[in-house]
Amino acid sequence: FGKTNSADGTDRRDAATDREYDEQSRDSPAQDERTAEEKEISLLNDKGNEFFVRGEFNGALRMYSEALKLLKKPVVIKSDPGAGTMDAAMRRFHTARLLVNIGAVHIRRECYEDATSSLELSIRSSKLIPDKSVHYYRSLEVLSDALENLGLVYYKEKDLTISLVMYNDALDARKACLDLLEQKWKNRIIKSKDEIRKIKEERVACKMELASTVQQIALLEERQGNIGNAIQRCEEALAIKKEVSPNDTLDENSLTLLNALGRLYSHRSVGWYKEALNNFEKVYKVKSELHNGEDHLDIVPSINNIAYVNGELGNYRQCLNLSLRAIDICTDGRGINKETVAAYTNKGYALHNMGDDKGALSAYMDALEYLSKCGSDVDLMGINLHQKMAQVFISMGHVDEAISSIESLIEAKTEVFGGESKELASPFRELGDCYELSNELDLCLKCHTRSLRIYKHHNDKEGAAKQHNKIANIHKRKGNREESIDHYMAALWHSREAKLPSTDPTVADTIKNVAAFQNSQNRGGMW
Repeated sequence: FGKTNSADGTDRRDAATDREYDEQSRDSPAQDERTAEEKEISLLNDKGNEFFVRGEFNGALRMYSEALKLLKKPVVIKSDPGAGTMDAAMRRFHTARLLVNIGAVHIRRECYEDATSSLELSIRSSKLIPDKSVHYYRSLEVLSDALENLGLVYYKEKDLTISLVMYNDALDARKACLDLLEQKWKNRIIKSKDEIRKIKEERVACKMELASTVQQIALLEERQGNIGNAIQRCEEALAIKKEVSPNDTLDENSLTLLNALGRLYSHRSVGWYKEALNNFEKVYKVKSELHNGEDHLDIVPSINNIAYVNGELGNYRQCLNLSLRAIDICTDGRGINKETVAAYTNKGYALHNMGDDKGALSAYMDALEYLSKCGSDVDLMGINLHQKMAQVFISMGHVDEAISSIESLIEAKTEVFGGESKELASPFRELGDCYELSNELDLCLKCHTRSLRIYKHHNDKEGAAKQHNKIANIHKRKGNREESIDHYMAALWHSREAKLPSTDPTVADTIKNVAAFQNSQNRGGMW
């Protein structure tokens, strides 16, 4: 689609830079109660964080490593009034935190094997802190961050399944944090207003972190094609944020969530275009007011999203006008960016549906050219473009060009989603249809069989029913009587399992062909 797509887990924050864990943190001793050893470790960690923020990763790694050495060989500074050493639980917490920070450095350097090693050690250290310890809450925090960063590593290595497992484990840890805070709130013995204020602030911070984790899970669900799950998670994250800040739902994170929900609502498997349009227009209003109504690049994603939804609603002229406006803003000396790609994609979609296939193809080619200048066409935008170009080529009767586009689409989707992703089922079906148009029935069968296998792998009975029916029709066309009826019967079984109505085109065609086969057997004639 021509919407701005940010379904990407790479924006996940690095745990090293977000919070000051080592300065009067949750359940931590007051500043003047800390041992000299802990002060020294905190100082090294803080210096490492400063290096990290500046992108000086060698310096950050040196500071974190020096702090770890102190933890391994505790030194008592006798001249310091705070002389002494930390207890075992506090030592394990600091070890776990430093290992997360080291893992974050390795992630930024794209040294994923080293990152995994550090993060797994951090997780083990966190889990060694007993639940009766005063530091247990802090251990859950650092455990959450370690799991999320490990999830990010798996995401970058394109193992979305394991990445999702890590983020869900992090969510469990964050919920445990919140449960501890709620218990602390219910069991509190009121000592001062300041204590109540601190607990309230902790609850707010914990819920915001919980919302952030839920949002990341939503994005991962979306990348795996689990649109329903992604919608539930996004709505859950938004509900948490509204609970925390009922009068402030249009901050940057909330706008990101509204955009994500709009993108999910407008997914063609969902089709809630009016709801999506409502979300996108809310974001546009805020962004436009922020820039005093001027045509700033920051409003272009909203324009592109609104243009896309208008196209899906059949408002092609409005889609075209908005796309042209977005193109004017993007190309007015503002450099090259992917919003230009989305704008040209929407323009092509509008022109195609207005009957101008040549104009549509030209717009799609412009979009591909801009995308190649942005770095690569192997992402969701490139995937979308190849798919739309194939539709135009088919409309123009250029089957060979359509086949080439769909093959590029399959290659790109395989790289992004993996070889067994459900996202590949539809392109293989479309490729089979193209081979059928060119009368290459063996290749046609091969593609439809591949699509069928993917649907069955994901237990999609409706998709399997449609593919069995399609394969049966091709075998019938080739004169393969036995193979054809086998697939018709399989289509009938999967249709029943999917609870498809008898009026469904696939079911109706299957029943008609099974009946025709049975009648031919009774007559002893040809089918």
